[in-house]
Amino acid sequence: MNSNEIYKNALEKIKHDSDRCKPSCCCQGGVGPTGPTGPAGPATISIGTTTTGDPGTDAIVFNSGTSENVVLDFTIPQGPTGATGATGATGPTGPIGPTGPTGETGPTGATGATGPTGPVGETPIITIGTVTTGDPGTEASATITGTAPNFVLNLTIPQGPTGPAPVTVNEVK
Repeated sequence: MNSNEIYKNALEKIKHDSDRCKPSCCCQGGVGPTGPTGPAGPATISIGTTTTGDPGTDAIVFNSGTSENVVLDFTIPQGPTGATGATGATGPTGPIGPTGPTGETGPTGATGATGPTGPVGETPIITIGTVTTGDPGTEASATITGTAPNFVLNLTIPQGPTGPAPVTVNEVK
């Protein structure tokens, strides 16, 4: 390679490098060696308790675990009471439950005032209707038919037991 070619190659390299490095930044070199390994992070991170704090207080996050096994407990302040929402639709009526036991009878109330005397009723007229002989050993019975004031009394009377045979008396002469 002659000196013109060396010069030309050098000029091309400078031009190429100057395109990479602008005046507003600086030129960087290659990647450096890898640094030492940092400390190990936590083995686990889990959520512990969440508590509602007093309104207006700050939120708090506390590690109740260890640096290797982190357990985050949260205290979140209560917010202000919101506006009352619209009333929801009425739900369906539930089934009727079983009837409960009857309670004890209460005390007897006071006797009420005596009512007015009613009108005088008609005198009934009772006529004997049929009289029937029933079978021996059966109960006597009676029925009343007719309409007020005319009633008819029907009777059934059982036959009595047979009496002893008559005794004949011989006359002594």
